Amino acid sequence: MTSPHARLRVQDLLPADQPTKPRPPQRRWRYSPGIRALVFVAGLVVATVLVVLIGRMPIIAEAAASNWWLVRLTELFVVLAAYLVLLWIEQRRPLELSVRRIGGLGWGLLLGTGLLLAVIGVLFTVGSYRVVGVNPSYSIVPDLLSVGLVAAVAEEIAFRGVLLRLIEDALGTWAAIGIGGLSFGLAHLSNQDATLWGALAIALEAGLLFSALYVVTRSLWWCMGLHFAWNVLQGPVFGSAVSGSGTASGLLIAQFSGPDWLTGGSFGIESSVVSVVLLTAVGVWLLWVIHREGIAVAPGWVRRRRLRDEASSASAGQAD
Repeated sequence: MTSPHARLRVQDLLPADQPTKPRPPQRRWRYSPGIRALVFVAGLVVATVLVVLIGRMPIIAEAAASNWWLVRLTELFVVLAAYLVLLWIEQRRPLELSVRRIGGLGWGLLLGTGLLLAVIGVLFTVGSYRVVGVNPSYSIVPDLLSVGLVAAVAEEIAFRGVLLRLIEDALGTWAAIGIGGLSFGLAHLSNQDATLWGALAIALEAGLLFSALYVVTRSLWWCMGLHFAWNVLQGPVFGSAVSGSGTASGLLIAQFSGPDWLTGGSFGIESSVVSVVLLTAVGVWLLWVIHREGIAVAPGWVRRRRLRDEASSASAGQAD
């Protein structure tokens, strides 16, 4: 599974999804993780303001009021706009979204499907999940757009394509996975039925797994496929609440029974101990792959020291 793009470059000890830093250092502002983060946030703010202004137009406001999922789609447009601005500052092509690597989307979908079916299978086996009917009036399209497309694309770009990469550039891979994963979990505290345990569960299972998967593959396609399959199957198909979103409806009418620690309660199966154990185990295995393959990026100050030592050794060798 390890992508050749995850290998570290000799010239700057960074993977291929990061802008190549010239030696000796030039235009430090363009390659500073902090400045690039500010550029992304500024892009988010500007795009949000534009969306709000456009949304006040009577015809747009009326459409959004009757089709709430349009509001979620605007989140995707905002994130994509900020991401494009960041790419312009970094002066690089988005390797992580290269069309040539779109096959990773299929693998991610398969992985997400397998993990979700495994969790549902365990809950079914122990008697905590039962299908009691089918909901013929349920319209799956709005949820496919909101909890599926928007969540998978916008969140993966923001948390893996931007946040993880920038933290990794400054503090290294291990800190990026830890901070990025925790941030991803805590971001779900704003949901209607959010709980602290639910947020920590997402940080452990999804934050860790998605972040480690990105480091191993350097592909957002993999992460988006996994994210999409997991969300769509647990909610719109199997009838569980999604991340404490406040709704638990889908094509199947499901009945959950047992303690909240097992079923996930009103937050959904993401806070079930079954999901936490299974997905975290896969994430830990990916951490081992990162260590085994030697693809973890060192913190910025460590990389600079190593590069200086290599340059000094090379100069000494030439002098001899």
